[in-house]
Amino acid sequence: MKRLRRPSSLFPFSLTLLCLALLPSCGTAADFATLLRGNARYREGRFEEAAASYLSVRTGSWATLVDFDLANAWARLGEYKAAVELYAKAIRGGDTGLRRAAWYNLGLLHYEKGAYEAAWGAFKEALRLEPSDLDTRRNLEIAWRDWQKEGRTAPSGLSPTAPGPAAAASEELQFLRRLETGAWRPGAGAETPPDGRDY
Repeated sequence: MKRLRRPSSLFPFSLTLLCLALLPSCGTAADFATLLRGNARYREGRFEEAAASYLSVRTGSWATLVDFDLANAWARLGEYKAAVELYAKAIRGGDTGLRRAAWYNLGLLHYEKGAYEAAWGAFKEALRLEPSDLDTRRNLEIAWRDWQKEGRTAPSGLSPTAPGPAAAASEELQFLRRLETGAWRPGAGAETPPDGRDY
């Protein structure tokens, strides 16, 4: 599993400095500088100090980004419930890049807690937002595999032949595999069963 990620749509540092110069309010600039200090502390592994910085940002214009960054800090500090709630807020209020990163990190958090079904669902949403992301696709399959292993060791209450969430998820994964291997052709009529080349 890959580690927590930042959204790829954030400004490079030079553009950030330009934006700070153009901000209309000193409070907004100060809050943005506090956010950057929190990010620096996070990169240094000082997660408590990073969380304190994020919590001191007052301006609402950075709220969604602060939710995401604070969720990452809480995740590193083992505050599972708080991190899940903040990732959910970032997903509701962020742009596509931030939502994708929040879904991905939420998937990692669920996976680390052994909630494989929830991890699979989060990775699926991240993959929906960026279908070409190979890390997300790999993590989706790992979460699926472990979810299925978990189901074999303890009864899940679902019959393997009955349609349900697990059956629908299995069909989606088979479809993704056929797309990746080139075994699926649009408009080819009836589906052919997967062959030995499918994984």
